[in-house]
Amino acid sequence: MIRRLNRIVQDFLRPIRLGIGRKLWDRKNKKNTELLKDKKLDMSRVKSILFLRYDGKIGDMVINTLVFREIQKRYPDIKIGVVSRGTATDIIKFNPHVNVIHEYKKGKERELAHIISKESYDVLVDFSEMLRVNQMKFINLCKAKVNIGLDKSDWQLFDISYEKNYRKHITNMYESILNIFGIVNPNLDYDIYTGVVVKDEIKRRLHELGNPENIVILNPYAASKHRSFNREKTLEISRKILKDSKNMLVFIGESGKKSEIEEIIEILGDRERVKYPTLSGILEVVELIRYSKYIITPDTSIVHIGVAEGIPMTAVYRLDTGDNNSVVWGPNSPLAKQVFSSDIPVAGEEADINKFDVKKLEVY
Repeated sequence: MIRRLNRIVQDFLRPIRLGIGRKLWDRKNKKNTELLKDKKLDMSRVKSILFLRYDGKIGDMVINTLVFREIQKRYPDIKIGVVSRGTATDIIKFNPHVNVIHEYKKGKERELAHIISKESYDVLVDFSEMLRVNQMKFINLCKAKVNIGLDKSDWQLFDISYEKNYRKHITNMYESILNIFGIVNPNLDYDIYTGVVVKDEIKRRLHELGNPENIVILNPYAASKHRSFNREKTLEISRKILKDSKNMLVFIGESGKKSEIEEIIEILGDRERVKYPTLSGILEVVELIRYSKYIITPDTSIVHIGVAEGIPMTAVYRLDTGDNNSVVWGPNSPLAKQVFSSDIPVAGEEADINKFDVKKLEVY
């Protein structure tokens, strides 16, 4: 009850805070029109671009890699900086198309913006659908010559606005951003670079397991319990995978889920063919996925990592309820099959992803 009241209060206060923040920070002292040409950029004058990915979302960063690559492919001398946060930073840690990574810390926006402003970026690209006050302030203080934002045509802070089509995959939005940079018909594949140390570590782990050829990865977890597989559903999926005697079932999931996964493995009673390796970071997860033959996962970043690595999968989604999430953030790959929960959300409750038929899952 207290949590619900707090949410009501926050929903009431949010537009007030945002309105005040916009009055303070929705401004730009100088419009650098020499960098603009017909609502696009004059790329003969652009030497550096800063991308803001301070949401810390791993899947978003995976998809974003296509933008970094396509820009440097077309303009190899351009400096690309990325403002990143948390584990998502590892996705671009070894990316050859990213020149500078700026680590974002909430509450430290002014300090980071001061550092960035000294680098004098020509272009700043923000991906936020709704800007919070600290983000408005941050963008203003970065002092890029041209700011580009999502649905910001009525803002003074932004020089160019682009749109998100909620009937198409998110890569359509990135393609429209690349068009602003004069790039048409781009390659929309994603790239993840893991580094030599990670590659060698996963090779060593797999060697200890006898270099299995039929690894099926099961990721039961997403960002919330409503989007994660429960124990009963995880066991049901596991037994389906283990029906094929050639398969090795490998669980992935954060360390906080260790006891839960170990209980599931104990119930399955086949420790020779069921493994839960202790992985150090998202890049080891990526490298392990490269050696798998199939993935089963709910709607989360593992979907986009699997697509980046070209691994067949089944991805489980909740029914769309107006946001078209399964289209916008779906796998968008011929190697992926989407299965949907039949649960319909009621007022104040999230839909349960576990209301789907395991028989619909495919395991090659």
